[in-house]
Amino acid sequence: LERLATTDGLTGLPNRRHFLGLASDEMARARRYGRPITVGIADLDHFKQVNDRFGHGVGDQVLQRFASVVLETLRETDRVGRFGGEEFAFIFPETLPDEALQLAGRLRQRLGESPVALPDGTLLAVTASFGLADATGQRLEESLAQADAALYEAKGSGRDRSVLATRAEAEASPQRV
Repeated sequence: LERLATTDGLTGLPNRRHFLGLASDEMARARRYGRPITVGIADLDHFKQVNDRFGHGVGDQVLQRFASVVLETLRETDRVGRFGGEEFAFIFPETLPDEALQLAGRLRQRLGESPVALPDGTLLAVTASFGLADATGQRLEESLAQADAALYEAKGSGRDRSVLATRAEAEASPQRV
């Protein structure tokens, strides 16, 4: 029963509520020990078009493929959750922003190497955009908002890329890295 309440039924990843609890715990641990921590938000590119063109069954396969690639690629200490729709959130404990940017790049590369087979045998390439933010010494909500702004920048800059938010997010737009 607890698993049903904390897990996304399609991907097997923690749901939004459960992820936020895990992330809050990690943020508190990082603050307590003065350790770096980075958050991220990823969004599958052109997902609405996939659903519209190929149907929700293929859309579900794309979500499941993304989840499996993420679980195979992330380190044991990293956390991911399905935030809703085609959006996923990440927390990278003990990780500087540049290191998280490399991890996001590795995830994007692995995703590109893992197309979804359509019923007719055609391979559907799957890409994702990532927004990342340094959460060290910040509140989770602020960090996620910065990561979301960086994600918006990644989407607006052509998709299939990772963008790291700057510390001065409130006054300036994120910097593409």
